[in-house]
Amino acid sequence: MASWDDLVSYVRVRYEIMRQSDEELWFNLPTRGERTQLVVVRQVVGDDGHAWAQISSPICRVADVDLAELLTLASASVVGGVAATDGVAVFRHSVPLADAELGDFDRPFRVVVAVADDLEEKLTGGDEH
Repeated sequence: MASWDDLVSYVRVRYEIMRQSDEELWFNLPTRGERTQLVVVRQVVGDDGHAWAQISSPICRVADVDLAELLTLASASVVGGVAATDGVAVFRHSVPLADAELGDFDRPFRVVVAVADDLEEKLTGGDEH
């Protein structure tokens, strides 16, 4: 069983934190070749009152892509989905903190960044996020 503080400590030991607040961490993960992808992990509370780790990674500016194509491409993922935050399309997945062990977070981090990076490359051809 993990707490938010446990997850913060776990991430700080393994990754270089770019930005941190009480309920948010930002760090980069390598994907393929020279490509990297930003990861944002937030503590959120569900409607049931339980804490979750929301993992997201930016794809592109919403205004710059065909949203139907983005949604179609994202539908191939086994987990997660596409959302928009401040005009940026992100790929996002959440993990309930109470049900997870700390070692269980590396895989969702990697899946989220791999999908976001793949979508970014297919839709924009770039590596800005």
